[in-house]
Amino acid sequence: MPRILSALLVATALSAGSVILPASAQAQQAATTPAADISVFYGHNPDSTRTIDFTAWSDVLGDIVLRVPPSTREPARGRPVQTGTRIFRGNATRYRYEANRVVYHLMDEPYEQAVHEFRVAMEALPSRIDFASLNRDQQLAYWLNLYNATVIENILARYPETHIDRTRAAGTSEGLFDAKILNVSGVPLSLNDIRLNIVYRLWDDPRVMYGFHSGTIGSPSILRSAFTGRTVWDQLDRNAAEFINSLRGVELARDTVRVSSLYSEGAHFFPDYDADLRQHLATYANAATTAELDNNLPIQADVETWLIADMTNGVIGCGGGGSPVQVSQPIGTNRVNLNNLDCYTMPTTGRILMEHVIERRIEMYRNGEIGIVRTIDLPTTDDGPAPAPVQPQGEDAPVINMSPTFGGRTPAQNREDNPEG
Repeated sequence: MPRILSALLVATALSAGSVILPASAQAQQAATTPAADISVFYGHNPDSTRTIDFTAWSDVLGDIVLRVPPSTREPARGRPVQTGTRIFRGNATRYRYEANRVVYHLMDEPYEQAVHEFRVAMEALPSRIDFASLNRDQQLAYWLNLYNATVIENILARYPETHIDRTRAAGTSEGLFDAKILNVSGVPLSLNDIRLNIVYRLWDDPRVMYGFHSGTIGSPSILRSAFTGRTVWDQLDRNAAEFINSLRGVELARDTVRVSSLYSEGAHFFPDYDADLRQHLATYANAATTAELDNNLPIQADVETWLIADMTNGVIGCGGGGSPVQVSQPIGTNRVNLNNLDCYTMPTTGRILMEHVIERRIEMYRNGEIGIVRTIDLPTTDDGPAPAPVQPQGEDAPVINMSPTFGGRTPAQNREDNPEG
């Protein structure tokens, strides 16, 4: 059960707080897949105060997503090995200690049903309400949540998987991102349609790129809470910072600055490509990333990995050799021994990642990087700080509740069991 992992993190880890499709593959798919008629989704009401309640999706994400600490910008070298065998079925990519993970190997039938019910309810929403009556922020949160829920549902239906570029959409022989597996307001849509033909076309802001989790380590991280209309741009900013300051976002090579293929795919966001992209990256770059960007080396958008963003690299159970686990890199005195866990709950491939996550969180705690409070300047008036916005009440601002049954549990019950959300 996912709550076993949550308890482990709380008790042991001092808990605190590439893959977008390659540009070449995307270009081929865009050329061969008929574009959906998205004109039905053009309408919006900028003055609308209607909101969609995505609490149900936040409840699920809070249980199934492992938050991985920010990248140290040190690539994982070599590969972990296990005693007693030369076989290693874990993740050997240099980016294997980056990006949040979905605990697919722990998701039993109630969670599978919860994801399915949410996706179904989301898909049907624009047919139940006047979608054009929503403002753009509410609509953006809707598309991001629908996309991410559909990705997770389809990977879960095919799990165990390792390479998402080989994953077929559930019930089809077509690729996950190319198959028209959704029908929204009578329009058959693929995941590519949502991302490339709707969001990338209707929102002229590169930050939208960071809202799409494609199920892989190389893509922007899946968050532990749903996007909402009120918070979507803050969430995208945080995800942009995490991605850009990771090696899968920006990595200095000998004679180039390598960046994610995400930026080639979203090149239309950067009319003066090199200059505009550098400015965008610099907006979110920390000191280490800024130092790597502060040069005249050409940018090459070719960083990607198709490996699944899960705990075990698509490995389930106790196969693949002996235990205990040995790690190819030296580890400090803070190593946490997870080997006494049953391997069906935490396969050895997952323990290697968990050891890194726990040690990184301890390091951040000791360096004072956890629990930092950041403030922002609020707009002021002549009479002092501007008052907090008043939340509309009554029929003028109805809340559209996206809570499916989830086995009869209410969002409040789910939150009581998962207070960290």
